[in-house]
Amino acid sequence: MRKTIALALAAAVVLTVGAAGTVLAMGGTGTQPAQAADTGDQSITVSGEGSASAQPDQAVLRFAVTAEGDDPAAIRSELASGASDLRSALSEAGVADDSIETAGYSIEEPPRRVPPGSEGGETGPDLRGVHTFEVTLSDTDRAGPVVDAAAGAGAEVESVQFTLAEDTRADLRNQALENAMSDARGQADTLASAGSLSVTGVASIDATGTNYRPVAYEDTARQSASGGTTIETGDVSVETSVRVVYNASSA
Repeated sequence: MRKTIALALAAAVVLTVGAAGTVLAMGGTGTQPAQAADTGDQSITVSGEGSASAQPDQAVLRFAVTAEGDDPAAIRSELASGASDLRSALSEAGVADDSIETAGYSIEEPPRRVPPGSEGGETGPDLRGVHTFEVTLSDTDRAGPVVDAAAGAGAEVESVQFTLAEDTRADLRNQALENAMSDARGQADTLASAGSLSVTGVASIDATGTNYRPVAYEDTARQSASGGTTIETGDVSVETSVRVVYNASSA
């Protein structure tokens, strides 16, 4: 008669022995039944965590040109004039045209807690127009001067985000995955030793969980001694997890 050995490490890591059957997954709140994978051999299932970080090599800035009033045509004209001023200021700051994209455009009633005309209703313009631009810089040190140029042109600074180019991000994710697999193998070897087993190979890998964390700054008003905006960057991180089923045999 085959025996089923259930071991738990951290949050419900399951060690199963046998071709099929039911095992117990033990967590912090008690035990619950879980169905063992039918691998045709003894197996160890673990979840590994890995991360990697690097200095950002790209900055993404969002600026907004706004206008308010009661006449939609007048608002559109004011937005067009403000957008032209912003583009000119960005060009003088050395930003290429292909690095500037429209991220949004709207003319609508501004949100109010109390509708106009009702008792205690709020007063103000009937319409608000917003033309949002996104600027991508490959040199993160230029973020501060570009922010100053946009603000000088009358644009609102919505956000500044330091991130990674696609190739750099892919390399960082691969590094995080390698670290996660190393973590998973370490757990599997520990469980195998505790259960008098030896890891013989990998049966399956699930690596669908990845969390990418750029560095975002919503407030860019910090001024340097020379009067310009300065922004200090931090590391961009990638965190990932893998679920690995290892084949095992009796030691």
